[in-house]
Amino acid sequence: MKTTLFIVESHMRFRLRYLLPPLLACMIQCSYADEALKQTTISIYANGKPVGGLIFAIGSAVEPSAVANKTVGDDKETRYIGNVEGRFTPPAGQSIILYGEDVVVSTQMISAERAQAVRDLEAMSQSDQLYRGRTVMGDLTPDEWKRQTAIDVANTKRLAQIIDRFGWPGLRFAGAASQSAFLVVQHADPATQHRYLPLLREAVARHDALGGHLALLEDRVRVSEGKPQLYGTQLGGNPVRFDPIEDEAHVDERRRSIGLEPLADYARNFGVTYTPKAPQARPL
Repeated sequence: MKTTLFIVESHMRFRLRYLLPPLLACMIQCSYADEALKQTTISIYANGKPVGGLIFAIGSAVEPSAVANKTVGDDKETRYIGNVEGRFTPPAGQSIILYGEDVVVSTQMISAERAQAVRDLEAMSQSDQLYRGRTVMGDLTPDEWKRQTAIDVANTKRLAQIIDRFGWPGLRFAGAASQSAFLVVQHADPATQHRYLPLLREAVARHDALGGHLALLEDRVRVSEGKPQLYGTQLGGNPVRFDPIEDEAHVDERRRSIGLEPLADYARNFGVTYTPKAPQARPL
């Protein structure tokens, strides 16, 4: 199978924020050899600023091959400038064809401590969903919730250690495994959610985490504090309904700004029919 990235200097045919997570997810599987703790990153620039890239899993033996009008660098970093055409083949054998105007391929050594942190984050994504992943609305038995809660406590403790050591483990740190940090905090106690929400905000601002994750955590914290949510991500009750939404008539605008689908589409995932609220007319 061949994956192609269409990239130009001032405009992208495909928006990388939608393309990047699936690519990261399919590349995360690899063997981790302590004697080869290297990570390859492909960064794409436009007008001198980074606009996107690919982060390969630690230990992946990526085979780059590219040509350009100008090539500069060394064995750690190579910059391709002008009419870049490249092929990058990760271990899975799926070639990535890339072209653009300014592309940097870099390889860095990763410490064993960081590699272990990434492995632990990968494991958390599975254990976080071990029981709660069986149902959409969380209708587990008391024993299942007890077991899942014990897992959540252990995951939260380990995540705190990782954050204390490395900061928020975003996309640049952990690739696809960065999602685990969000999942653990999303399912942690309210105090932990409140503590780490600013870190997730900062990560999204620097394009190192997904806006949809921030929306979910922002809403969960607001609901737990008795405030109306901003993005309409939180539902509850029987029958299922949305928790109160601030300025509901403009909720889809806020959702769109952070990369989420309209609220009516989101509601259908929970078997809920939602009718958008019309903005109130201003008095004459």
